Amino acid sequence: MEDAPPAKRRSQAAIDADLDEIGYKLEDHNAHLVRLVHQRATALFQQAFEGQNITPTQLAIMATLLRHGALSQIALGRITAIDTATLSSMLRRLEDMGLVERTASETDQRVNLVRLSPMGEEDTMRMLPLSLGVSEQLLAPLKPKDRERFVAALRLLA
Repeated sequence: MEDAPPAKRRSQAAIDADLDEIGYKLEDHNAHLVRLVHQRATALFQQAFEGQNITPTQLAIMATLLRHGALSQIALGRITAIDTATLSSMLRRLEDMGLVERTASETDQRVNLVRLSPMGEEDTMRMLPLSLGVSEQLLAPLKPKDRERFVAALRLLA
């Protein structure tokens, strides 16, 4: 069996021509742009919530529990689109922080319900305006009508 000859290195001009032909530009790729927006949103959140010891996903859990009251872990995962394993560890951390409580369902003892503790309710109400501020900062470069369209497009993609 013969060894294949080593591949020849292509010129950058040839590579650029191929990239132009297929239309690939990282700076215009939608997945790359979504990642950059996510990085910006994360940085704004971290700045606004400095010293709060809370993540955007944990706040989403808390806001959901505030809105809906006690929920089963399955229902909470569906509403927040968080997988079971991730949600379980997040709830453990929130419980350790005294922000959520777990109780057995009165109608089905096999089901654990999760709800905000009184401290969790207070903290959530205090943090939600900060979260809205992050959203405002994130969308600040857009005109009001473009903000509505952007959020509507995100809903379609989500």
